[in-house]
Amino acid sequence: MNWRENTEHKFEKLADLIFENSKKTILAVLLIVVALGSQLPTLKMDTSTEGFLHKTDDLRVKYDAFRDQFGRDEKILVAIKTKDIFNPDFLQKLAKLHQELENNLPYIEEVDSLINSRNTHGTKESLIVDDLFDNFKIDKQTLASKKQLALANPLLKDLLFNGDKTFTNLIIDTQTYSSFDENGNKVVIDEQDEFAEEEISNTPKLYLTDAENTKIIEAVQKITQKYEADDFQIHLAGSALFAGSIKQAMQKDTQSFIQKMLMMVIIVLALMFRRVSGVVLPLITVFLTVISALSLMAIFNAPFTVVTQIMPSFLLAVITGASVHLLAMFYKEFSKTQDKKSSLRFAMGHSGFAIVMTSLTTAAGMWSFSFSEVAPVANLGIFASSSIVVGLLFVLILLPALISTLKLKHKPVAKHNAMMDNVLHKIADFALNRAKPIVIVSSLMIVVAVFFATQMKFSHFPLIWFEADHPVRAGIETIDRELNGSMTLEIIVDTGRENGLYEPEILQKIENTTNYLNTFNNADIFVGKTITLVDVLKETNKALNANDQAFYKIPDNKDLIAQELFLFSNSGSDDLEDFVDAAFSKVRITVKVPFVDAIKYNKFLSEIDKKITQEFNTSADVSFTGIGVLLASVMEKSIHSSAISYVLAFGLITIMMIILIGNIKVGLISMIPNILPMLVLMAAMVGFGIPFDMFSMLVGAIALGLAVDDTVHFMHNFNRYRLAGKNVDEAVRLTLQGTGRAIVVTSIVLSLGFLVLLSASMTNMFNFGVLTASAIFVALIADFLLVPAIMKLLEKK
Repeated sequence: MNWRENTEHKFEKLADLIFENSKKTILAVLLIVVALGSQLPTLKMDTSTEGFLHKTDDLRVKYDAFRDQFGRDEKILVAIKTKDIFNPDFLQKLAKLHQELENNLPYIEEVDSLINSRNTHGTKESLIVDDLFDNFKIDKQTLASKKQLALANPLLKDLLFNGDKTFTNLIIDTQTYSSFDENGNKVVIDEQDEFAEEEISNTPKLYLTDAENTKIIEAVQKITQKYEADDFQIHLAGSALFAGSIKQAMQKDTQSFIQKMLMMVIIVLALMFRRVSGVVLPLITVFLTVISALSLMAIFNAPFTVVTQIMPSFLLAVITGASVHLLAMFYKEFSKTQDKKSSLRFAMGHSGFAIVMTSLTTAAGMWSFSFSEVAPVANLGIFASSSIVVGLLFVLILLPALISTLKLKHKPVAKHNAMMDNVLHKIADFALNRAKPIVIVSSLMIVVAVFFATQMKFSHFPLIWFEADHPVRAGIETIDRELNGSMTLEIIVDTGRENGLYEPEILQKIENTTNYLNTFNNADIFVGKTITLVDVLKETNKALNANDQAFYKIPDNKDLIAQELFLFSNSGSDDLEDFVDAAFSKVRITVKVPFVDAIKYNKFLSEIDKKITQEFNTSADVSFTGIGVLLASVMEKSIHSSAISYVLAFGLITIMMIILIGNIKVGLISMIPNILPMLVLMAAMVGFGIPFDMFSMLVGAIALGLAVDDTVHFMHNFNRYRLAGKNVDEAVRLTLQGTGRAIVVTSIVLSLGFLVLLSASMTNMFNFGVLTASAIFVALIADFLLVPAIMKLLEKK
């Protein structure tokens, strides 16, 4: 008895053991799932940009330090189009909207608009910093002078209004930290408590949560909807709103995916088995697997993200496929013997090892993502692969136990099964009789596909995940066009010494940098505006010199700079906190940019980094952070991590195929049909202009893990017949007639599992669904035609 026969014999013994202890087995499994499921309510959702990076990632650490110092840089932008923003009726309505947002939005710091824009001016005795419109009062008598002040302030153009004064902007700053602690308890700070500061510092702070951000977004959408009119057209944008909109789409889509997938699986299983048990049993197995998967994520504090969103549908398809292989063999044998125990024994012995191997190859394809530098992709790899193993245990332990307890009626082999067997027999004859042409055509396809695959271009542009007419995308594109940018990136200049920012030389270098950035413009990206400490200082210097425009410049005396900044900080404005640290050693430069492809951000950052580093030389350390920088980093890490994932997946699966087949040469050759779907997809993506983004790059490793499943089942059964003394032709025909029907059904189930993504509201999920389903279809064709053809040509006469 060889090791394969010994393994199959152990599966037969396992079937007997489960049959004799079926009720105990079911109870034990249910208790474990209930224990895991108790943690399900703690599962969190995260659509933030920083959530794409591991918490230990250097960029994430720097970004967290930036937020701790300067606050959250993710804004919500409410841009309004009208005929004239300085029309008194419009301004009154704007003031009313501003007040309502300020008074009713949860978890926000402040709202900035034209109404409360900073107005810095001086008198003979003092420096005055107040709002452009005090107490939200729009006085028609003073409106002309207020308009003149606003237009004279260079900081406001492209920040709060556009060039032709038809667009104005409200900027909503959200809280940096959550209002709840890690246990979900409300954080209450009593400002009168003299020990409050000490208590706060000893309490670990959580950043504003995804749930809190969503509540802000929903409140903004609800409030602004009331003000929408022909002469008050509202556009919403900002990175905080974009993240919230993705979450809204995810919640809607995930529920829809699961419902549609369940319906399709039920229909396919009903048509195949024509038994209630053939439908219910796989669904029970799948349901418990998905519950366990999401519970494991909750236990290990891994959030549900736009990437792991595919996991429930994926598991539904994969575990259903494994269940189908076991049930198909069981029902086929049961129709002959009418004995459950012997039929279950036969099914486990015949398909148990193949199901283990297919599950492990699929898990290996997913596990290859676990080393990704992109956190949600790594979580997908870890929890999808572990959940496949959990599902495998349910298929091989729970499913046989459920079969053992059910009363099943004997049914003869259905006519439609005989028809399918006839079709599969013809397919086998076609592949065997035309082996050489099939191999030649497949080889040509691989060569052509490789050529096209080398033309692929990488891209990561989350904005185009939404359709062109989607309010979020339309709003961002409008604000990018009218107000020169809806995104920001941050440049941190650290002098490394206390009061280093009082030095005129450093401030001049900051101004040189902003002048350079403000004139930066190429075909891919432009800088809409820069905002920094220098703007505040020049405003103050002008105000303290009789409001003379000639003094809108940096003073050339260190002591004067210190004095002016001191006067500004004592004027009642806290704006300095937004730009510098308490020691005046570190300053931020906020750069407004449009929402563009992350690849373009990378090129932009590389270009300006050289110039800015050269400007400061050794006088200060310069670093980049902010949402724009994180977005650029995510794509760079995705490309690098995907390359590693592909190598890992291919290597692991190849080793498994060699072990399964027991022959290195044949094992390597059998991987050719599994490479074909990947290459064909890459060529199709180039041909149809589908971007190689973070999602489409996942398809290759997933497709490889899924495609090889059919090859494993084919080769496992083929080897059984060959060892039994059958020639290649007989072995191929018997294999296709034996396990071919299950391969067809599992391929249909898997394809449908991903085709439900076609109903997604975001195009990234649509593309992912089309590509993965197509890969499964190509893999099925390759396994039914190319694998038999290769086996035929490898046969030694």
